[in-house]
Amino acid sequence: MSMAAGWYDDPFTDHLQRYWTGDSWTRETRQRTDVAPPMPLSGPPGSSAVSGPIAPPVPGAATSGQPVVRDWLIPSVLSIIFCAWPLSIPALVFAIKSNSAKKQGDMAAAARLSDRARLFVLLSVALGLVVWIYLAFVIMTTEIPVDPGTPVTPFGA
Repeated sequence: MSMAAGWYDDPFTDHLQRYWTGDSWTRETRQRTDVAPPMPLSGPPGSSAVSGPIAPPVPGAATSGQPVVRDWLIPSVLSIIFCAWPLSIPALVFAIKSNSAKKQGDMAAAARLSDRARLFVLLSVALGLVVWIYLAFVIMTTEIPVDPGTPVTPFGA
């Protein structure tokens, strides 16, 4: 059973009514009588209110009292290339999530995710340094036996 044609609360706004033809909404709207229209951005004449639209805050910009959230995306990509990549993958995921939260204006979540990205980048760098130092030690201390009559090839044959 469909609704009868008439004026109904607009499903798209809170302060308007829209005309229903019985099978679809029209473009015709009118103010609701039980709800006040939204407040204009400028105040009454003679007031000190700013006229015109107010610029929205820039996503990721720190306001007073909020810390600046560091971007760990580039260090996490570099740690994937040069360090221990199993620990760098979570760092990359947390860095991407942190940047998304920062763009949406959720600075608390961005700071928390940025801290996790930093943790995994630092763990990856530390493990990578240990592995590189170990490999350098093994290469420097390993003697390769060479017979005087056989040529040395990269494949040992």
